[in-house]
Amino acid sequence: MPETLEAFLSAVHRTFTEVTRKAPDYFAGRPLRAAGPPPGAREAVRAAFGATLRAADREEFTAVDRLLDLRRAGPDGADGRREDGDDWAGWRRRLDRRSAVRSARAARLAGAMDRREARAAGSRVRYRAGGQGPLVVLLTALGHTDEVWYPLAERLLPGRRVVMWDAEDAAGPAERRLDAVDAVLAAEGVRACDVVGWCSGAQSAVEYAHRRPGAVRAAVLLHGSYPRAATDPASAYERNLASVCASVAARPHRAGRALRMLTGGEGPAPLPADEHLAAVEALARVPPGLDAVLRHPFRDADALVRYSRTLDGLWRRPLPEPAPGSPPLLSLAGELDRVAAPEPPAALAPWLAGRHGVLVGATHYSLLERPEVVADVCRAFLDGPTAAGPPAGTTGEVRWTESGGPAGPGDRPVPAGVTR
Repeated sequence: MPETLEAFLSAVHRTFTEVTRKAPDYFAGRPLRAAGPPPGAREAVRAAFGATLRAADREEFTAVDRLLDLRRAGPDGADGRREDGDDWAGWRRRLDRRSAVRSARAARLAGAMDRREARAAGSRVRYRAGGQGPLVVLLTALGHTDEVWYPLAERLLPGRRVVMWDAEDAAGPAERRLDAVDAVLAAEGVRACDVVGWCSGAQSAVEYAHRRPGAVRAAVLLHGSYPRAATDPASAYERNLASVCASVAARPHRAGRALRMLTGGEGPAPLPADEHLAAVEALARVPPGLDAVLRHPFRDADALVRYSRTLDGLWRRPLPEPAPGSPPLLSLAGELDRVAAPEPPAALAPWLAGRHGVLVGATHYSLLERPEVVADVCRAFLDGPTAAGPPAGTTGEVRWTESGGPAGPGDRPVPAGVTR
């Protein structure tokens, strides 16, 4: 069927909103390009967004234009349909309001979930639980609170029971984090679950799948950061953080100085004059308003010491090898991830069996920036994890590859406050 103007404008709305949240002035002097836009699109884009739309060949596209192009191929959501009497500015305001309501609902998620407690190896695990259906365990990155999950969890809840908890701040062996999963499963009265792990939580997901293969139906690894051999690709941030954490773990008195190194710096630099570089930089920025969430492991020197000891210990543990009966795993990385390398380490490849995807134009924080896309991938895979290859029906924003993601701009400088 021919692309409707409403469908085109819906893809523009998602792209415009994502870019201007990170770089409010991006479209002030830069056009948005599209190949063969539907009739009336130029005027509608101007009326709804105050931006310039230019018809162009794909060879001219910037990273922002390519993202729009991929989204045009997606399904036409009901939110993109214009109501009788709508002008395009009013249509855009209606979509903005719906997005704001969804964001507010996610922000209030913690209060809507049950607070429960489980016992693990003599300690307590306080966790949140909500929903009905197959159990999904969300494993948070070290040093972070479960707040990072709210937008994604809100979208996974229909048809599933979701549990999540704060990652342990106290130093301790990796087995302690795995014992927590055992304890939560026992408290929930289930024998098996699905697992979604983010960043260092992805390594915990792999280790738990190895330790309890019968307890894990399937696992999704989001922007995983793992111990890497010398031959494995690693981001500049991973290399720097490994060095800093090893130093602080061995010499805690250096934590104050390390804290200034990790969190110092000013706001984002102006976008480059080159339009292609500007598009990449705009997409790679961390959205405003997330500082308190993302800086949690680095909130003070004591927290950094605990974080460093735990992360240093985790990265000294090699990834386990899959064994007969190991559950299926899927990896999702970000093309513009400047925290974790988009390419998985060689030791992870046997677990994935070709199920590695790269989310185009995305950062390390896609679960906060594009929760609807990440939720679609998680649902598609967890509903049919034994199928070969990438999950069917997943978004065109994901580029699937058998041997790992293409080299991304992971070695570029990381903005201050970006954490893992």
